[in-house]
Amino acid sequence: MAGLAAINQLGESIVALLVARRNLLAAEDKLGPIAAALDISQLPLSRLAASPEPDAGLTISCLRIAFSDYPAPRVACPDTAEGASVALEASYLATAWSGGNAGDEQSILTWAMLELMARPSLDRSVLTGPAGTWEPDETVQLVPESLTDDALFRLWAALQHKLRMSMTFRARVLRIRYGPAPSWPNVVATRLNVAQTDDALLAGAP
Repeated sequence: MAGLAAINQLGESIVALLVARRNLLAAEDKLGPIAAALDISQLPLSRLAASPEPDAGLTISCLRIAFSDYPAPRVACPDTAEGASVALEASYLATAWSGGNAGDEQSILTWAMLELMARPSLDRSVLTGPAGTWEPDETVQLVPESLTDDALFRLWAALQHKLRMSMTFRARVLRIRYGPAPSWPNVVATRLNVAQTDDALLAGAP
């Protein structure tokens, strides 16, 4: 299970993955119309709403954190904090910025969709963060998530920006707890020993 910083670190991990892919493809001259120095960053919705629009680049913003339909297993534990856990899913908004150049925005967003959906499972080779954020066997799945046109219009209206070229996807399942899973002593099974006895006793002799 992951620690409390996992949601934010997941966004940073997605950015790091896209940056690594951008650098690799740029070195192989496979980026096409996308700039080799394309800026890719995680941008909180609060900053997106309060700041001027970026001039160029790709931003990843966490839209929502919700309970997952796949709850974390309950662990019987006398310590409430140690035993508490929750299964979450996070929705993200990926937005392309290019100063109004439609061709560049479409290319950037198409590239991001291609890269993320080509790597739908993020494991510890991709997930970044300080010690204790992720367990060694941690994995997170990325799946497409489509908002209706009305939902997109309302989203950008709430952010007080004009509708931008963007797409949404979801990360699941993040199982969060305060720290490492509690470990208990191994269960010791009862052992029965069979000893040899006198045949006469077995036969019921006095």
